[in-house]
Amino acid sequence: IRIKGAMPRMQALKEVEKSDGVDTLVAICAICKSQFSKVLPKFDFDPYMIVSAHQLVSEALIMDKPQTINSVAEVTEEITE
Repeated sequence: IRIKGAMPRMQALKEVEKSDGVDTLVAICAICKSQFSKVLPKFDFDPYMIVSAHQLVSEALIMDKPQTINSVAEVTEEITE
């Protein structure tokens, strides 16, 4: 049942993989990620190509320097002025 339910999504993924070079599938929740990681190998995909939306955001964040109470206060002062 799980494989049949995932088939339309896997077909769509296969199409965009070929046409656009997609190599990552993003899941919005942990349950989706868990389910797809089990189904992906059945359709000749790498089970590790699926990541969570939270993981994508956390990897995209660039922290220049650690924030301290003083730096937060300075930013707050700049905003209020």
